[in-house]
Formats: sequence, structure tokens, C-alpha cells
Amino acid sequence: MSGLPVAVHEFLVAPAAFAIALAHGRAALGPRRALGELLALAAYGWALERISMSVFASHRYGPGWRVAPLGVPVAVAMVWAAVIAAALALAHRRGLRTAAARSLAAALFAVTLDLAIEPIAIRQGLWHWTPPGPWLGVPVGNFVGWVVIVASYGLGAERWASGGALASEAARRLAVAAASLSALVAVGLVWTRLDMEQALGRRGGWLAWGAALLATAALGLHSGPQPAGGLHSGPQQGEGLHGGPQQGEGLHGGPQPGEGLRRAPPFAGETLWGRLAAAPGPGPGLVFLVVATAFAADAALLGDHVVGLVALGSALALLPLLRISGTASSGS
Repeated sequence: MSGLPVAVHEFLVAPAAFAIALAHGRAALGPRRALGELLALAAYGWALERISMSVFASHRYGPGWRVAPLGVPVAVAMVWAAVIAAALALAHRRGLRTAAARSLAAALFAVTLDLAIEPIAIRQGLWHWTPPGPWLGVPVGNFVGWVVIVASYGLGAERWASGGALASEAARRLAVAAASLSALVAVGLVWTRLDMEQALGRRGGWLAWGAALLATAALGLHSGPQPAGGLHSGPQQGEGLHGGPQQGEGLHGGPQPGEGLRRAPPFAGETLWGRLAAAPGPGPGLVFLVVATAFAADAALLGDHVVGLVALGSALALLPLLRISGTASSGS
């Protein structure tokens, strides 16, 4: 048995995920900034795939992809962009206080999704690991790479984003991407030199799978203190589209003299991902849902009970993140 045709993933699933992420981004950042951020993420996704294939000869894509410059499908880069943006927005909605914690939580959510994707994708021939890894044919180092990819970019873009001119913001994104890719290569070289795949083996893969699912479910069920003013913390009447500080507010949206702490807006344009989190709507969760549903359909069509149970476990762990209300749980 075989799963969905590659064309479904390339021309339906990937564009749908990207379009949902773009629509949500437009509401939070405006159309130009949203498109720029997602295109930067797509370029980052394409580059990390190409570098991993060139430096480590880690994997190759199947012949069914139609638009794949230098062997990397554009659809894969689109999914990278949508998933990274969605994961970082969802992490901000969990009420975590520090940028590092939010970035690591986003990486955890993305890894949990990929834990469902990978075993299905290789059985369907969407891509091939060279050589196959110990956990259902997938290298455990792949998931370590996801942590580096999502967390490093998320942390850099959050702490080095000013909302300035397009050229300066593009330069900042290029610098963040270059630093993140350098970190990916460095971690990959250390991982290979220490032969961590052999050290961890199949048992290590299953332990990592279980730990990731438990941590994701726990964070998904966690809701930080609700912001004053109701559930939705996106732009309100009289507030700018970008959620920036209004007259009488400080630059970071903090409380002013005579203003109670509870009135401080949770996300006031201080961070890029915070603005995406604060925009009302189910967009970030829908990105995960679209991608997960496509691969769940693949698992059902493949008829492999083990990968089906793996996909079900990841879906259940992610389910609390997919609540329809678009809220930010706490301050940034």
C-alpha cells in the first residue's frame, strides 16, 4: 500500500500551511512584513536542507517532487516556514517568561510534529535517510537538528528584530540564519564525531519520543496568567495593527507610573513572535493540524500499525495546542 501522492503534499498541503501562516501573519504584522518574514523562513528552510545534504550526506529526496532546485523541494521549504512561525507563536501562548524558554518550547512542539512525520515519510518515499537511522529508520540526530534549527532562529529573530526598514530587517534575518546554520553544522559535526546514533540506538529513540510527547502535552495543558482585558490579546479598538505602544505607554508596553501591573499589555510589539501570538485566531494551530492530518492520512493508507500509533501519540500530545481561541497566555 502507498500513502497520498507526492503531488498532494507538494501542491496542496505545503501551500495550504504556508497560506494559513501568511494569513495569520498579515493580521499580526501587516501584509508586507508577514510575507517578508515567511519568505525569509522559507529561504532558511531551503538552505538548511541543502547544507545538511552537502555537509553530512544525510538524506535525499524522492523523485516524485516536481519543483526541487538543487534537490530540495520548494514545498519542503514552505512547510519549514509555516511550522517554525506557528511553533514560535504557540510557544508564546504558553506563558513562558524567557525568550530561551519560549524558543526551546517551540522547538519541542516542532519536534513532536516531526516525530509523526518522519517514519511515515520514509516509508512513502518522500525522502530517504542515508544511512537509515535506528529509530523506525530515522536518525535520532535529525530531531536534535530540529531543536537547533527552530530554537536558534527563534531566539535570534525575537531578540534582534526592530521592525525597521525592509533592507535592515533582511540583513538581520540573514545574520540570524547564518548563525543558526553554523550552529547546526557544529552540532552535527560533534554528533557524528561522538557516534551518538550508535550510542543511543533504537532504545534512545523511543525514550526521546516518549519524553518529547510528555513534555509537549504538559506545556500544551499549561496556561499562564490571563491578560487583563479578556482572552484575546491582539490589537484592540484604538490600538495599532502592529500592537505597538500607544500614547502614554512605554516603548516596551510596560506599566507607567500610576499604572497597575495587571494593566500592562502582554505583547506590545516588543518581540516578533509575541506579536504573532497575540493576534487572535487559530492560524498557528491550524498549520500544525493541516500538516499532521496529511501524514495521518498517509499512515492510514500505508497500513503500518507501528507508525500509525506513533502518529496518533504525537497528535494527542499536540492536541492541547490546537485550541481554537487565539490567545496569548501571559506577558513577554
